[in-house]
Amino acid sequence: MTGYLVRRFVQMVLVVVVSSFLIYMLLNLAPGGPLWEYTQQGTSRETALTPEDYQRLTKMLGLDKPLHIRYLIWIAGDDWYDGGERKGIIRGDWGESWKVAQGVTVMELFSTRIGNTLMLSGTALLISLIFAIPIGIIAAVKQYSLLDYVLTAFSFIGVAMPVFWFGLMMILVFSLQFKAWGLPALPPGGNESLFGPDKGTFFDLAQHLIMPAIVLSLFQMASWSRYMRSSMLEVLRQDYVRTARAKGVVERLVITKHALRNALIPIITIVVLSLPTLFNGAVITETIFAWNGMGRMYINALTRGDYPVLMMFLLISAILVVIANLLADVLYTVVDPRIKYS
Repeated sequence: MTGYLVRRFVQMVLVVVVSSFLIYMLLNLAPGGPLWEYTQQGTSRETALTPEDYQRLTKMLGLDKPLHIRYLIWIAGDDWYDGGERKGIIRGDWGESWKVAQGVTVMELFSTRIGNTLMLSGTALLISLIFAIPIGIIAAVKQYSLLDYVLTAFSFIGVAMPVFWFGLMMILVFSLQFKAWGLPALPPGGNESLFGPDKGTFFDLAQHLIMPAIVLSLFQMASWSRYMRSSMLEVLRQDYVRTARAKGVVERLVITKHALRNALIPIITIVVLSLPTLFNGAVITETIFAWNGMGRMYINALTRGDYPVLMMFLLISAILVVIANLLADVLYTVVDPRIKYS
């Protein structure tokens, strides 16, 4: 196992290096950037730059250097190159935001958003797991029953329903209509109230979290329950399950002790590989509910060409995907002792 982990760690490092190279090159070759708007026709006189100002900004941002040198500076800093002050991402210096929050370092932006994203995504993940696995098990055990058809219909609706439409309907009903009817209404967006006695309290935060967490968990809940149902049905047809039943083992123990453990293996793959979304957040959900998380920041950086923020977001996402794959492989050995790496 130790040798396997060492080999996987070396592979992970290589994958991350290649990913960082591709991310940097693709973003730098794409149109846009901090000075893009000044090169377009129709730029207003207020925002236009003189050629001297353009050259000065190009040099200040390091855009006058060759692309491969800029990549090395992004990775390792420029103190080795021209005695600059950049330390590079391997020393925690991700640069400053160009557009989203000018003058603010990317790490500061990251620290202000990641907590909100983990709170929202973690809550949605927990809700999904609590409901999806039991729903999948019940649907498999009660196959072709009325309950199975109802749960299957719920899953199909959850998978097919557009997230943005469901989010807007939630706001329309539970925020606007409930307020019009004189019922307790949920806040339509944001992380906390701007004023009021409950501002910043746990109750205030929970109120703002309810709707985006439900919207975000619906798709995962629906799809994971389908995977769980299929996996459980396959395991229940295995010979060792029939043998357990023939020996007179109580059906509840057959399900929980003999079938569930093996049925969880495909679910582990799906759930663990979705862990990077804890960092990514949900771009659409955070945008609809004005939730100040990583997903909303990503959309803002993407539309405004803020490359330092985009590169941080994409590289950390790639690293988390690699780590999630390793975590899934390790968890296989925990769930199924027959799986060994040597």
